[in-house]
Amino acid sequence: MKSLKAKFKKNEDWSKSDERLLQAVEQNEPDKVMALIAKKGLCPTKLDGEGKSAFHLCASRGRLDCLEVIIAQGADLNITDGAGFSALHLAAKNGQSECLKRLLQRLAVDCTDTIGRTPLHHAGNIDRSEHQFGDTTRTLHSQRSDRFNMVLSL
Repeated sequence: MKSLKAKFKKNEDWSKSDERLLQAVEQNEPDKVMALIAKKGLCPTKLDGEGKSAFHLCASRGRLDCLEVIIAQGADLNITDGAGFSALHLAAKNGQSECLKRLLQRLAVDCTDTIGRTPLHHAGNIDRSEHQFGDTTRTLHSQRSDRFNMVLSL
């Protein structure tokens, strides 16, 4: 098993173009994201030396327009970051309800991270710290209820 330090050692395949893709997401520039993926053939789920990707950055920072571009380009939405979180977990953890809603159109609400937590667990932690039942938790709870009721009706 690789040590933690070795796991996050700078990816030797990481290029300046990959870095530009991360910057385009950070600056919320969906046209630039599209150009870098389409013209340079970049992979938006490729992890950098810190274990993050452009795709995961979209979800955690609420960059919905960039997320839409990456989804439209056919990214694998089930990929986890270096910490074992999916984009769905990151959107929930960071209270990004619009990204969460978009991801829930394609992903299962009850997927788990590496320690068995669902996005609802992460959303509950953030909403509890704010002493409110937030949009993120409501979105996940309603999605889970809809699927549960669908199963019961079968």
